[in-house]
Amino acid sequence: MLASEGIKRVELGRDGFEKRVWEWKEKYGGTITNQIKRLGASCDWTRECFTLDEQLSRKTSFISSKSEI
Repeated sequence: MLASEGIKRVELGRDGFEKRVWEWKEKYGGTITNQIKRLGASCDWTRECFTLDEQLSRKTSFISSKSEI
């Protein structure tokens, strides 16, 4: 998407890029999940999460570990 707009991710900065990732996820994430379900994947869908979800994000983990020092 960025390439089609003539934008490089580094031009957006971390926060700008992360914002665009979340926008993409909101638009297309459900489509991907539905495709996997239609293929018959046997998953615990109640535990579905996204890489940048707060509990998984390295950025959040790094901040949390720094405050524990």
